[in-house]
Amino acid sequence: MDKECVGWGWWQARIALLLALPILLTGMYGTNYVFLAARTPHRCHIPECEDNTTLTGPVTQEAWSPSWSTWALPPNSECHRHPTLVGVCSEDGFDNSTFLDCEEFVYQHHTSIMAEFSLACQEWKRTLVGTVHNVGMLVSLPIMGYVSDRYGRRAALVTCGVGAGVVGLIKSFVNSYHLYLASEFFETVLGASVYPAAFVLMIEWLGVEHRILASLLLGIPLSLGAASLALLDYLTAYWRTWARFAYPPSFLLLLYPWVLPESVRWLVAGGKVKEAARVIKQAARANNVSLPEGTLDKMLSTDQVTDKVLNIVEEESILRAFIKYSALRRRLLVCFAWWLCAVFVFYGLAVRSHALAGSAHANYVLLAAAELPALLLNTLLLDRAGRRPLLTAAFLLTAVALIAIPCLPDHESGFGVALFLAGKMGATMALNALYVYTAELFPTRARQRLLAACSTCGRIGAILAPQTPLLAQYGAWVPTTLLGALPLASAALTRLVPDTLGRRLPDSFADLDSSTSAISVSTALP
Repeated sequence: MDKECVGWGWWQARIALLLALPILLTGMYGTNYVFLAARTPHRCHIPECEDNTTLTGPVTQEAWSPSWSTWALPPNSECHRHPTLVGVCSEDGFDNSTFLDCEEFVYQHHTSIMAEFSLACQEWKRTLVGTVHNVGMLVSLPIMGYVSDRYGRRAALVTCGVGAGVVGLIKSFVNSYHLYLASEFFETVLGASVYPAAFVLMIEWLGVEHRILASLLLGIPLSLGAASLALLDYLTAYWRTWARFAYPPSFLLLLYPWVLPESVRWLVAGGKVKEAARVIKQAARANNVSLPEGTLDKMLSTDQVTDKVLNIVEEESILRAFIKYSALRRRLLVCFAWWLCAVFVFYGLAVRSHALAGSAHANYVLLAAAELPALLLNTLLLDRAGRRPLLTAAFLLTAVALIAIPCLPDHESGFGVALFLAGKMGATMALNALYVYTAELFPTRARQRLLAACSTCGRIGAILAPQTPLLAQYGAWVPTTLLGALPLASAALTRLVPDTLGRRLPDSFADLDSSTSAISVSTALP
């Protein structure tokens, strides 16, 4: 295809602008459990001293910390109370030497599902919401990948975006914890593949050599969406209201079959040559490119021949190659470790934002904002410093920042928050760089499949990340230290694989030990 049509121009700018809406919504939905299933301060309900009005709604500060709490409630315990001796609310009416489990709870506020579904002192149920959400991400990849290849990138994008909106809106009306879990799962099965579909569509209109630019163009609205999640939760102050405002905008994607162009590469590969020709002509007009007579037919026929040749090439089994080539085993296992670590830390930091001092909403907005300089640095440095040096630096930045936090005299100070944000910036840089670096480490014939395998391994990290708050029972320093130690180990693993900047990328498994000739990377991309 003509480089002027697949390079950067007004046509591509229009596509990037249209893709900004679904990506922004994905950023808003992607970690909504951080607020919708946020931990809510709670205490035992003491019927001897208070009526049932404190059970049904927000309580005043006076009702939350009444004078009788000093003799009815043990200090620093949300799940126990002292037993009553005579059934009256007096200091002598409670036995301060023993404890009972709470039967009912008073919640400081009712903004999240924790109060709605009575999840007090069942922390595992609350964190399970995030895990179920991320299991849906794992299930989504193969299903929506098939939809994208079979029915088109645009069809996958619209199906995922609108489907997530419908299920999310239904979620706002559920009346039980188990129905909420089910809706959380199905929302993510549909919605988690919006970003991959949009990324592939953007790449196929820009050209693979613009992969870094595509990451920047789509990363900005993704970060803005994460910030919008916190802002909307602050304004609505109730999880059902949040959902009823957040999900309806996804229905705008129903207009996209008429306004968003399909990937011309997918059209050609599917034999839709007339539609591909029409779209290429529109792109050429938008970019002020003239196509000489006969050039378009030759271009499309060349693409078709290329696709047919690639489709009939006999590919060596990945399993057989894994056993045969030590370089493949080393690269694949290192990439598995990288992805598991990077995704675990990225989502783990989002979950830990509520443990920071100050406003949880402001902290989350700052975390989202920390992604923007990370994306800009990657765009500027990946093609200058190299893939391996930048990835190593990103992992080390994350590790040093997070390990240093528990060492501070006051880890909730402003300096502690700054280190936390530095860790998030490093984690974002690492994850963003992995999309480029991993693809270049594997041969052309298996690149997409092995990248998908590494990404799937990363989803395991996303599934485990919401459980990190449970580690705080062993010490407040444990979750943050773990999130810092894993990038340190990942940084050490970068020495086991070569940098790919300026090197010829491998076309076959046999090339893995010999793809070191210094030529432009962009010429070797598929």
